[in-house]
Amino acid sequence: MPTAAPETVLAVSSDSTSAMRLWLWPNLLSLDAPLVALVWQYLFARCFHVPIHPVSSTLLGLAVWLIYTADRVLDAWAGEQRSPRHRFYRRNWRALAPWWLAALATATWLALTRLPTAVLIRGSVLLTAVALYFLAVHLDVFPIRWPKEAAVAVLFALGASLDAWDKLASAADFGSIALFSCLCWINCSAIEQWEYRGRSKRSSVIRSAALGIAMAALVLVPEHRPILGGAEMLSALALVLLDRSRNRLSLDALRVLADVALLTPILFLPLAD
Repeated sequence: MPTAAPETVLAVSSDSTSAMRLWLWPNLLSLDAPLVALVWQYLFARCFHVPIHPVSSTLLGLAVWLIYTADRVLDAWAGEQRSPRHRFYRRNWRALAPWWLAALATATWLALTRLPTAVLIRGSVLLTAVALYFLAVHLDVFPIRWPKEAAVAVLFALGASLDAWDKLASAADFGSIALFSCLCWINCSAIEQWEYRGRSKRSSVIRSAALGIAMAALVLVPEHRPILGGAEMLSALALVLLDRSRNRLSLDALRVLADVALLTPILFLPLAD
């Protein structure tokens, strides 16, 4: 990806030193969300015994990046400037536009020419839901009736588990996807809390919700979906610990670590059948 001019780099964060750190760039370039989606896609596929074709993974990564980038650009155009990533896209959207269009063209070609028909149909349904999200949130065509973070979480979880939909056969199967959706919601809500409402305020709702997800995942561990349950429980506990440490970490570190907390499938993939 093209890098911004030196003066732009210094402007993407109130802390210019932290903005120059390499570990912050995946967040600025919206590369962290595709990585999270891909590791969960592989874990769902392994646990549900579904083969993952490279085309499916490529499409998921491209789709998540396209959606997150477009979402942040539109937020920035609407005047959102409080976070470094939104300021980054406000200043650099012209440089990123050719890459975005190239990714869109590649994703469209792969979907129409390389995906099995059944997966293409499911993906089209999900794409329609994404389009409705953009119409509701950014164009205000109709008012959204639930928090933006909740809508993002549901769509993200459905996208990551798309290849496994055919194998859903029990309440535990559906529950594992629902729990992952809740984890995504907690992730988004925690970042919202830390960035816009202040780290010094109590985050009891976020922490209680994460603990509730950890306990629910524990129910899945003994018998039904132990690998998925274990990954979800560990991610939930990581978010609890991160929230407890919020006043000892910079906002940049919190943003990055909130997504790192969702990378627990990396630890569980070797255990999956």
